[in-house]
Amino acid sequence: MTQVSNKFYIVSFIILFAISTVILLIASTAKNPVPVWAGYLDVGIVVLVAMIGFAIYQRNKSTPRYDITHQVAMYLFPLILVGMWISRDSLDFNILLPGVAWRIYLFLNILPHALNLWKA
Repeated sequence: MTQVSNKFYIVSFIILFAISTVILLIASTAKNPVPVWAGYLDVGIVVLVAMIGFAIYQRNKSTPRYDITHQVAMYLFPLILVGMWISRDSLDFNILLPGVAWRIYLFLNILPHALNLWKA
């Protein structure tokens, strides 16, 4: 039986995470409600992102360095806030804020484990 490489998990996580984020941005900036199938697609992608994130977390056997997460958070949060402030007139914050909140939380929790696996 073939074993899936760590880099495949990490690249899959990044691609699915990006697709889910794009769907969130489209849904939060659309003037008309997005079709129902887009919501189902996003939920399916979210489940895959969470499962791959848990797999990355479980595959990491070494102790991660959390300073990289702190450094990313120091730059990511202000950039997101400035972006939301600039485009505040065209955003639906009822859709955007919950989606951004869990995505940032998951990303910052998986980042140190993914970096350890990438180096291994």
